[in-house]
Amino acid sequence: MMGRKSDFAFAATVFVSCFFFCMVTAFGSFWQGEAYLYDRIAAVTAAFPDRQSQIAGALKETEEGRLVQGREILARYGYHGHLPAGHIYAALGAGAFVAAGMGTAGALYAAGRKKKGLKKRAENLTEYLRQVEEGSYFTFPERSQDFLSNLEDEIYKTVLALRESRERLKQEKENQARSFTDISHQLKTPLTSLSVLCELLAHRVTDPEAGLQIQKMEGQIERISELTAALLTLARAEAGVLSFEIRRIPAEELISCGLESLWPLIEKKGQRIKLWGEEDIYLSCDLGWMKEALGSLLKNASEHSPEGTEICVRVWDNPVYTGIAIEDEGMGFDSKDLPHLFERFYRGNTVGKEGTGIGLSLAKSLIESQGGEIRGENRREGGARFVILFYKNM
Repeated sequence: MMGRKSDFAFAATVFVSCFFFCMVTAFGSFWQGEAYLYDRIAAVTAAFPDRQSQIAGALKETEEGRLVQGREILARYGYHGHLPAGHIYAALGAGAFVAAGMGTAGALYAAGRKKKGLKKRAENLTEYLRQVEEGSYFTFPERSQDFLSNLEDEIYKTVLALRESRERLKQEKENQARSFTDISHQLKTPLTSLSVLCELLAHRVTDPEAGLQIQKMEGQIERISELTAALLTLARAEAGVLSFEIRRIPAEELISCGLESLWPLIEKKGQRIKLWGEEDIYLSCDLGWMKEALGSLLKNASEHSPEGTEICVRVWDNPVYTGIAIEDEGMGFDSKDLPHLFERFYRGNTVGKEGTGIGLSLAKSLIESQGGEIRGENRREGGARFVILFYKNM
């Protein structure tokens, strides 16, 4: 809208300027002609000084008959209603008008061409920045020496700095992932040894109290193993080195896979799983990693819900996104904890001692790595809700 107003203002300014120029030229021609006519009358008056009063009176004569008679007399001597230099003034006026028109057209053409060039440069810069955002770095396809050159130089310098920063950050994350991998491999051997020793002790110990302590040891060893595996997966996901096999998976199959390892815990607490939603809903994701993310969320819902309660998994689809919601009937989240739900090792006021503080962070990282998003919130009727959205055409 502003572009049209500026174009209109420019065209109006050029037109008014040209029109003013043509009007000045026309009036100048008229004044020149009037001065020429006055000089001719003065010459006639000087030629007949004894008839000054008659000539002056004849100049004021407006009777049609006398005017016709005068024109006939002048025609005998070659004067036919035009001043001797009248064609010059007409040519000047016409030339001024043509020049004004050509000037207006030229100015509008030059302005339009300049505007078109600036629009193309802006489109090139926009496309360049879009490709940089996607991770493609290259120099400008064409360079021009104009007032935009400095802007292009600064943009290119910023892009180079951004590329170096991204590469450095990626390298740091890869190094972090390798460090976690090394630590994980180093921990596996002693953890395996401890697990074997606990199993051997369990077969040899007859004291019930000692057997109970051995079971606690086995639980802690299993917890350390799970935490080590989760940290390794999280580090690889944040470093962007996890490989995903994205394909269309039925939502019902995905939820069933996420519940596989949780049935013992759910049955132990007497909880019920309710699936709600339309049939034939598909998600584009990696089955293995999405199973891991859903498993963490469902485990969180089960651990923080009382015995005999219901966990509802809702699935829906619309033209914009496909959604999954996991709802429980527990205590919900403290308002102070909501902004920190997915922070690594964050433990809220309602979290029990059995949590490791890594499950929600891992789920968020896995979901976002596949193009989805997740949020946590409290239900109006009580309990907690996790909402997962996978946008279409992304």
